Amino acid sequence: MIFDSDMVIAIVILTVGMAFYTSSLVEHGGMYGDTIKTNIFHDKVSSQLKEMVTDGTIDTAMLLKNNNETVVAENLIKSRVVSDNYVLTIGNWTIDNSNPTDEFVLVSTVVLINRSEGWYGFYWNETTNPNIVSKGPFIDENIAYAVLRAYDSDYNKTIYYYNSNESIDVSLKVYGE
Repeated sequence: MIFDSDMVIAIVILTVGMAFYTSSLVEHGGMYGDTIKTNIFHDKVSSQLKEMVTDGTIDTAMLLKNNNETVVAENLIKSRVVSDNYVLTIGNWTIDNSNPTDEFVLVSTVVLINRSEGWYGFYWNETTNPNIVSKGPFIDENIAYAVLRAYDSDYNKTIYYYNSNESIDVSLKVYGE
């Protein structure tokens, strides 16, 4: 026979068991969700660095910085990085635009500038979001300047680039929002 006290004990056992089961699901489900968010965040940052390397933003910024145009190079990088909270390191040059938090993603790569040797012409307008265009290579500096005169821009600069087989470490550390 089943008594009332047996039913109460069974209900209490079931209730306690369901509470443990539910809390276990919530804990594991939350960790899984955090893992997915972290993977998506890592993929976005990784894709962003890959895009900046493949479209020439990194090597253009390095060439400009090495030729006394640091502010222009930093504005170029700032216009290309989607996040407002990051640290970009190119060799021993660091662009720190960060407010560190506990959550961050760090992606790194090694870059070898793949430009032909010669004169390159760069032109841009004076804005905080520069559209820096590189033309070249040319065999002579005068030819590079002649090509740059055809464009309506605030600034023109020619830079001679010679081939170098040295690789440069590039890392992008983006903090979570």
